[in-house]
Amino acid sequence: MKLKKKMKTIGIFALSCVLLLGMINCKKPDIPNGIITISNECGVAIDVFLDGVFQFFVEYEDSRSIEDVTNGTYEIEARRKGTGEFVSWEEIDVRFNTIYTWHVKSSASIKVINKYGETLDIYGDDSIIGIVDDQFDITIYNVPYGDHKMEAKTSDDTVVATTTISILLDIVYEWTINK
Repeated sequence: MKLKKKMKTIGIFALSCVLLLGMINCKKPDIPNGIITISNECGVAIDVFLDGVFQFFVEYEDSRSIEDVTNGTYEIEARRKGTGEFVSWEEIDVRFNTIYTWHVKSSASIKVINKYGETLDIYGDDSIIGIVDDQFDITIYNVPYGDHKMEAKTSDDTVVATTTISILLDIVYEWTINK
């Protein structure tokens, strides 16, 4: 019985030592400076600039990082790939061990106004967006840049109107559906 108790005590002591040594040797990952990750959610490929200096391009729905950014305040800018057309910018304050993610998004929206005379189903890029009653409207927010095919259908699935809206700027685009 005494031997069993002694073994249990030795086992607890050994486990405590292993855990203590593990905690002493366990270090936080070494990030001497900051990391800025750019996540492209805006709908087009973008060129990324840090304080006016080109860094790389990022495809739509992809992300890339600028590593080892020294402490300081930076202006980061996104432009349409290859055109130089402004998309978005942000000021970033990088500090020691900072990992910062910048989500580049469109803030454009599409307002669909129904003056057709009956309730319509609204589709964008072949997906249902919503149902809008006659003389009402629906707004679609954060629409990515690029061309978007819009359709309006009656309850029996008859297409009554179509259009393509080219999102180029962060503004409200309007589409009015008349009979």
